[in-house]
Amino acid sequence: MSGTMLGIIIAAVVAVIVIVLIIFLVSRRSRARREEQQRERTREEFGSEYERTAQKRGSEHDAEKELRERRASVERQVEPLSEESQGRYEEQWAEVERIFVDNPTRSIEMADRTVSDILSERKFVASASQSDEETEKGLAAMHPEVADDYREARRMRAGVVARGAESSGEGSEESSEGNSDENTEELRRTIQRYRAVYEKIVRG
Repeated sequence: MSGTMLGIIIAAVVAVIVIVLIIFLVSRRSRARREEQQRERTREEFGSEYERTAQKRGSEHDAEKELRERRASVERQVEPLSEESQGRYEEQWAEVERIFVDNPTRSIEMADRTVSDILSERKFVASASQSDEETEKGLAAMHPEVADDYREARRMRAGVVARGAESSGEGSEESSEGNSDENTEELRRTIQRYRAVYEKIVRG
């Protein structure tokens, strides 16, 4: 084999290797771009629930997989409310807001019960043994835009109940002073969060 022919063969092999490397790098970059676009769509779709799950799982890929599997499971499980039930809950919520003016603490308790009843009737709660965390995750998978409202509303409600128990135990004048403008504003924020969840699940 002549030196010229050997040189041509070597050049051809190098050219093939270079082309293969270029194709590999372009393909890898394209795949990485598609994955990033998919993650961005997932972030937009699941909002803060995506960040919460990614932080807990330690992987964005695992977070996306979990959220989509969770949503698929909930979608198979949940049912819409009948028109009769919708009407009944709308009447209940009107009562929640009417009572808030005179008795905000009771209004919040009614709001919590109304939201819980809707979640149960729509089968977000699969069984009596289902934990609150599982219910939160199911709601977050279907309606991530109100997941934080639901968690925060329940946290704030727990604080309201605890303060109410302390006040009734003390029976002092200080407890009445506890119903300050600041406390009233917190009660208002709590009912607003419950309202956001209610409006999403009663028809969503």
